[in-house]
Amino acid sequence: MNSFELERFVGLQLRALPLPRAPHTLLPRVLASARAWAQRPWYAREWFTWPLGWQIGSLVLLMSMIGGGIVAMPLMQLLAGNVLTSLTSSVEVDFPRFIGGFQVSTTALRVIWRALVQPFLPYAFVIVALMCGACATVVFALNRVVFGRALHS
Repeated sequence: MNSFELERFVGLQLRALPLPRAPHTLLPRVLASARAWAQRPWYAREWFTWPLGWQIGSLVLLMSMIGGGIVAMPLMQLLAGNVLTSLTSSVEVDFPRFIGGFQVSTTALRVIWRALVQPFLPYAFVIVALMCGACATVVFALNRVVFGRALHS
């Protein structure tokens, strides 16, 4: 008996086995879980199922938070404007020094790119392309050999 015949024989024997049955404890566990879900406390359920007093209280709390935000909004805008003004005044003073440092940094990055990265970029691209091809070949082989089916099925 060669390996192909052995594989076919084992496959037929495995397909002839009956389907596994669920354990006897599965149904009681599912029912207990459903019962526990249904008997949750009121605050762990959906908002529409809360008692009416708690719904009204939560709505009052929400409206007071929104109202407080509306009242505090002009104060926060004034505070943000003052902070932004102080930041922009300090940026205007240091702006020329910032531009000089930025030009030095971009020049250094350009030199590093041209000296270290750019010469090896075509080789890296070829390696990545070969690795993608190898991965696609492995996927195709696993699909055909291990799972015993065509790619389109």
